[in-house]
Amino acid sequence: MSVTTTTTQRAPQRFAWRWVLLSAGLLALIWATAVESPSLSADLGVHGRLVTVYLIALVIGELARVRMPGGRNVAPIASASALALAFTYHVYAEPDFAVRPAFIVLVVVAGLGMGALVRWLSGLQVGLAQVAARTIGVAIAAWAAHRWQPFAGHSIAQMSEDPAIPLFVVASLMVLVGFTAVSAEVALSGLLRAERLGTRLGPALLDELGEALPLTAAVVVAGPFTALMQPVLGLATLPFTLFPVALTYVAVRRYAANRTTYREIISTLSRMTERGRYTPVDHAQRVAALSVRIGRRLGMAERSIPNLEFAALLHDLGQIALREPIPGGATTSAAPADQAQIAADGAAIVRSTEVLEQVARYIELQAVPYRLVREDDVPVPIESRIIKVANAFDDLTGGHVTPESKASALERLSLGLGYEYDPDVVEALAEVVESASSPRELHFDR
Repeated sequence: MSVTTTTTQRAPQRFAWRWVLLSAGLLALIWATAVESPSLSADLGVHGRLVTVYLIALVIGELARVRMPGGRNVAPIASASALALAFTYHVYAEPDFAVRPAFIVLVVVAGLGMGALVRWLSGLQVGLAQVAARTIGVAIAAWAAHRWQPFAGHSIAQMSEDPAIPLFVVASLMVLVGFTAVSAEVALSGLLRAERLGTRLGPALLDELGEALPLTAAVVVAGPFTALMQPVLGLATLPFTLFPVALTYVAVRRYAANRTTYREIISTLSRMTERGRYTPVDHAQRVAALSVRIGRRLGMAERSIPNLEFAALLHDLGQIALREPIPGGATTSAAPADQAQIAADGAAIVRSTEVLEQVARYIELQAVPYRLVREDDVPVPIESRIIKVANAFDDLTGGHVTPESKASALERLSLGLGYEYDPDVVEALAEVVESASSPRELHFDR
């Protein structure tokens, strides 16, 4: 169902998926240690150089994370290295890597763990639940690569040694297994996203898949490519095959940085009204933070959230055209005609940039009463209706949310249900403010 309709589904209650993932990761580690402990020293002695190379790649990959616009920290170099190790069997000038899947899991956990430790010592975010999700994905790939025998009693990792099996068949099976493993990691990351953002699981999974798609393709291809090249180039293969992944990492990092810079520019522009004493300090930031949380609670796709946030940040920009400021900057106390004029002036200013047409439309329609949507089918986007409710709530609470001000504001908003405000949006607002453990969680106060 499109979020531009008047009815949306409610988000589920939060569930502590991070603890489930951490528990699953711990169980996988215990299992791998128990299975491999009798032969661990022997395996390390035989494959010491190979393990060392992959440990270095995993640690570097963990340190070279990138934060996506949706908030997820991804480590494509570490993921590609782990996937390559899962498919590894024959390496030039090295003994055949005929090990149990449990040994591969232990090596990956050791590499990711060392990288996480370095991050923690450096004061960087660790994200153990995300590391656990990555480990579970690698465990799936390792098991399928070394235990599944689709042809002639050979595992997928061994099939490249059989000249009777076409190489493209081997590569296709590796890509299939790699895609399954990475998809499992993405799905688990979607659970973490749903928990972190308080949104519904379906949109969270779709957002996670869409955001991770470019890196997923690079990782899935790099793993089989490395495994198939190692019989020729040996341990020198890994730096060469990870180079395209590194380039993708740089491109995604630059994209994320540009998005952050763009958001900061919009945020700076939004402060024009408070610098001119038209609106209270941080009013636009509070309305934007609340609008984003309402949008996610209503199940909006993450790709729609930036424009909602930008429109909420700039929703009062039209006030700079006023001769006299509105008392307290509260547009909810202004006459309907004045509200519409402020919205139109703000939209005109934003349209002059020639790059934010959608944002301008949301701003322009924020003053339209909900009854016109219900009675006359006026096409007012859900984003505009969200901003209208979030702005009214902040005006009514004065930006200082206490149990008393919250209850009073929600009561005032309920009086306008169906006439001035969208009932679905007001209900989502109530869920958001009630689920917050403190006003600081919603960024209402500085």
